[in-house]
Amino acid sequence: MDWEALRTFAVVCRANTMSAAARELGVNQTTIARRIARLEEATGFPVLLRRDGQMSPTLRAQSLLKTARAMEAEVSTLLEANGGFSEKIARPEISGVVRVAGVDVIFENCIAPRLGELISNHPSLCVELIGGNRNLSLPQRETDIALRLARPQTGAFHIRKIGVMEYGIYGPAGMDDPTTEPWVDLDDAFADKPEQIWLNRHFPNRHTISRSNRGSIMATMACAANAFALLPRCLGDRISGLTRKPDIDPEGREIWLLIHQDMRHVPRVRVVAEWVSDVLIGSAAIKSV
Repeated sequence: MDWEALRTFAVVCRANTMSAAARELGVNQTTIARRIARLEEATGFPVLLRRDGQMSPTLRAQSLLKTARAMEAEVSTLLEANGGFSEKIARPEISGVVRVAGVDVIFENCIAPRLGELISNHPSLCVELIGGNRNLSLPQRETDIALRLARPQTGAFHIRKIGVMEYGIYGPAGMDDPTTEPWVDLDDAFADKPEQIWLNRHFPNRHTISRSNRGSIMATMACAANAFALLPRCLGDRISGLTRKPDIDPEGREIWLLIHQDMRHVPRVRVVAEWVSDVLIGSAAIKSV
């Protein structure tokens, strides 16, 4: 049972709300909820009860809370005994380089715009975002964390499903009929991708006037050529010249976060992985699971 989850449980019970606990621990509420879920997975039973907006331990978790508070007191005593070193022991500096590999559209529209939040909390951290179509290798240490749009079938990974990247049909204002008006498509090299298979199934006779291998280029082309395009919502919703067709709901793509088993407990990797998860789960264009 991990100490971080136990400590979070004790703080939530003391603060009575997850928001107050998040402020005390210097994290967001999503992280609090994830730690509590990890604790409940380890114990096999619910540990918190919500009543009138206040959180309290369940009857079954009362003894667990006593243990958590005793451990918290022991750690506090240890920190006080170490005098000037207490702050460093309590909050060790997170430093070093963490490489994250993934899909360009997620980095450009979800991760990169929020990077300042992570660096302001951990100024000694350096995060490298490696976009591109090639899946960099975790076992060969080409990357520390990977975001994939399909679950890998093999490999010694710690895997977590983040959610579903939602798609939409976009076109300039005033364009109404995707069956008769022009389209900008993905390059033929992506014909086997789920989103392209869905598009070919629902709009088999569409008139394609141009193609590209990148969503951001497709969005620009659609604006310039008055054409429709199938785009991830994290991209399409940010383009002021495009409007989503609300009556069409394309299939989305699953987002998986991968960490090599040997790296999952390295502090800098764990901090970045939790931050990436929180950003994506909080995105309006990502459907949580």
